[in-house]
Amino acid sequence: MVAVTTSGRVARQISLLAAVLLAAGAAAGVGPARAATVGGPGAVRAAVPRVRGVLSGAAAVSARDVWAVGTADPLGTLILHWDGTAWKRVPGPAAARGRLFAVAAVSARDVWAVGTDLGRALIVHWNGAGWHRVAAPSPAAGTILQGVAAVSARDVWAVGTTGILRWDGAAWRRVRAPGGTGAGLTAVAATSGRNAWAVGTGGILRWDGTAWTRVRHPGFAHGSLYGVTATSAANAWAAGTSFSQHCPTVGCTLTVRWNGTAWTRVRSPNPPARPQGNWLFAAAAAPAGQAWAVGGTSVTEPDSGTLILRWSGTTWTRVRSPSPPGGVNLFGVAALAGNTAWAVGGTTSATPARPVILRWNGTTWTRVL
Repeated sequence: MVAVTTSGRVARQISLLAAVLLAAGAAAGVGPARAATVGGPGAVRAAVPRVRGVLSGAAAVSARDVWAVGTADPLGTLILHWDGTAWKRVPGPAAARGRLFAVAAVSARDVWAVGTDLGRALIVHWNGAGWHRVAAPSPAAGTILQGVAAVSARDVWAVGTTGILRWDGAAWRRVRAPGGTGAGLTAVAATSGRNAWAVGTGGILRWDGTAWTRVRHPGFAHGSLYGVTATSAANAWAAGTSFSQHCPTVGCTLTVRWNGTAWTRVRSPNPPARPQGNWLFAAAAAPAGQAWAVGGTSVTEPDSGTLILRWSGTTWTRVRSPSPPGGVNLFGVAALAGNTAWAVGGTTSATPARPVILRWNGTTWTRVL
């Protein structure tokens, strides 16, 4: 990855962190899908594909149906699927230099993933048999879709550098955002046709069924949100990084919560990290009022490591997680139940880059890829 600074470019760079990494190892090629087993005691001992790249997003339909997407090394889409026994690579649609940053599932036969290809919006859809590319409206140069959320087969949202898109069951259409473009959005979550959230460098937006509006949030002018999750109109979480003067390192974990009336900042752990601090890139709600937030420590350093926080219903605590050699960051997380969750990411210093998948079994996180 490129060096992270505390300038205004940080927020935009971080959303592309995984993709930037891959440029250094572009000549290495994608390894064959050879079987391998990894993990310590209690890990899932299943055959996994030996591929190169970084995973940026995850979505779970069931315990036997989980998707992870990202960018292969060299550039190209990377799509992996868990069938309850093993992770397998699934061919994606033609996208010579495509990169996928997020995935959302309606059902086993209705899954969406978004990203960019040659500087234009990339939207792909799984229909139960294969992945197919779907046209995006008036693709503009420099368009990167970084977040996707699905409510139903006729209600899907996608957000990115140039605004907000919505799928109505027949086509993707642009939806007006406050201030016009809604640029700088990095993630979106939705629970119904009348309740959706989008976050990014500009703060927090809310969809009420009619229009997107800006919502007041706790002051974090020197920071940004990269992940958002919601379970109802009265419960949502957003996670990111703060660069305030009160932060003992360059970046500190940032978590805020919506209670149905207002967003409030919630204290979160900040383990010692030098020199780039702690970063949260994704969040996922779990049953019984629990939630996960994942990211990394010292994100651009060779000794960077995974960072996983868990909300118990009353406090955030750091949960021990594997950090394979090569420097690792986590960019996506999906939760099914209190005893099942997945976190995905990749190596940040090793060349070529390697995808990483961790699994929560209710007690510990173990590496399965």
